[in-house]
Amino acid sequence: MSPETTRRDKRDQNLAHRAPVTRAAWQAWLWPLGLFFAALALQTLAKRKPHLVEHYYSRTLFPPISHALSRVNGLFAFSLAELMVIAIVPILIGAVIYQGRQIYLRRRSARRIIRADLLTAIWIAGSAMVLFLLIWGFNYEREPLGNSLGLAKRHANYEQLEIVSAWIVGGINSNYDASRSGQGPPRLDRAQLYELIESAYQHQPLLAALCGGGYAQAKPVHFSGLMSRLGLSGIYFPFTGEANFNAAQPDFDLPYVIAHEKAHQCGFAREGDANFIAFLVCSNSTNAYLRYSGYLNALNVVYTLAAAAPDRYPRTSTMLDEGPQADLRARYAFWARYVGRASEMSHRINDSYLKANRVASGTRSYGEDVALIVDYYFTRANT
Repeated sequence: MSPETTRRDKRDQNLAHRAPVTRAAWQAWLWPLGLFFAALALQTLAKRKPHLVEHYYSRTLFPPISHALSRVNGLFAFSLAELMVIAIVPILIGAVIYQGRQIYLRRRSARRIIRADLLTAIWIAGSAMVLFLLIWGFNYEREPLGNSLGLAKRHANYEQLEIVSAWIVGGINSNYDASRSGQGPPRLDRAQLYELIESAYQHQPLLAALCGGGYAQAKPVHFSGLMSRLGLSGIYFPFTGEANFNAAQPDFDLPYVIAHEKAHQCGFAREGDANFIAFLVCSNSTNAYLRYSGYLNALNVVYTLAAAAPDRYPRTSTMLDEGPQADLRARYAFWARYVGRASEMSHRINDSYLKANRVASGTRSYGEDVALIVDYYFTRANT
């Protein structure tokens, strides 16, 4: 046997040993990647069939899922979501230290560790995305809320915007006075606030078939100062089914913010829809302070009038009493303290998150409650 033949046989033998390893390596990547792309395919399919999502998922499958999560997180007074986020930090730090030690002691190569970490990250991303869609995410693809509530799809003209703006300002002024009754700011403890919001949900006729309440109460975040720096007034965490809110923000915004997060808890994922539900629930509450919070947070209609018809805006804006104006100045002063890189980064992440869930307008979707409020006003006026 010639030397060349011997070398060729050795090469063939080496390739024969390597081939199974290479196939196994590819198979290890195919499963998590397949899971990830399967989630994307499901999301795309759901986007094309909103009526099926509405009937079979949002109204049939999701409510028992959300109630089950509520029963679990309701056993704890603190936010499980916050605890999970906090726990991730030491876990990641510990993993980095451990892997760094493995590399230093030459027990594993940096290349093998990076490959294993990347594979784990893809597994986690794919699994989390599938779980997210199943326990909440498909709600982004449900039918528009206006359709479910039977609201007209009107394009409001300047005159209609001005009429609704005057109605909102009137609601702000009257409920500000009624909530004070000459005794200063109202003092509602958290238990009273939660009970009033829950009652408002359960007694709102438009939501009877969509969100009857009975979910776990909203939870204040312990690190609310950090939430403020991130520009967040509240957040819904789908993996625990918790409605969390920033306890540091002005009190007059709390009813609306809590009602907004509970709308997510009911399965209304789009921000404009959650805003409208929060307005609907608060503005129709039996409590004047909740009504005030609802109307005050509906000022987007007035701001839309200012952008669309600047000449009509002054007539409406001057109707706002000094008390509510002072609250608006207090709100502005509070959030102005936290404007910076952290809040800007948080805004970009939120915008990307919404667009990844097929909300084309991203964070601008928060303003989509304006059309619903206008439709609600004129629909109610004609009944």
